[in-house]
Amino acid sequence: MSNPGEMSWDLRAQKMLSYSVGCGASKLARSLNAFQMYWHVQGMKTLYQGKIIFNGEEFEVSPKMSYGYQDKNWGTDYTNPWVWLNCNNFTSQATGQKLALTSLDLGGARAVLFGVPLQSTVVVAFYHEGQLYEFSFSKIWLSPRQRFDIKVTEKEVIWNIVAWNVKAKIEIYFTCPKKTMQFINYENPDGEKKHKELWNGNYASGTVKLYRRAGNDFELIDIFEGELGGCEYGVY
Repeated sequence: MSNPGEMSWDLRAQKMLSYSVGCGASKLARSLNAFQMYWHVQGMKTLYQGKIIFNGEEFEVSPKMSYGYQDKNWGTDYTNPWVWLNCNNFTSQATGQKLALTSLDLGGARAVLFGVPLQSTVVVAFYHEGQLYEFSFSKIWLSPRQRFDIKVTEKEVIWNIVAWNVKAKIEIYFTCPKKTMQFINYENPDGEKKHKELWNGNYASGTVKLYRRAGNDFELIDIFEGELGGCEYGVY
């Protein structure tokens, strides 16, 4: 499953922001085995402190330079396509300031409900200095809509997502150089590895444009420049 090597860590995690997908991971949905896969993000933005030892080399982890993340996936199989993007290192274009409580997380893309594949969609959560903006197919009372296009080019992987509802709109454009990425070996509980080319990286960068609803249109709140984002994409 992986290359030879040794790794150990002694880390303390301070979870600054969390996100729950809601009814999709509720006790009822889990008891009914409704979905093929579940997702919960307890540490959407997590500050880590401590040390990591990798193949005998020690690395210090500092909260000031920690753009950490922590989530949980469980179920019977992985989605296809598989889409994930997180970034906790944002700068406001309007002020030029680093934003300590601004965070992006999105995942999906094709849920399977009681054995039936649903329409491809991603769940998008964005905290702007502690205020949550959520774009999820499960929040039907907000009339969610979206378009997303993930591409693998010769040199990079590109995430291009637009989502909106009755309250807000978000435009996300991130890229990650393939030379900084690796393939992740994910097995399902039956021991199958269906994703043969699942790209994983930690150097995604790009922009998020956030809008508030203004009548029949949207008004720009700010443009956020992100760096050192975690990312994954795969399809089979």
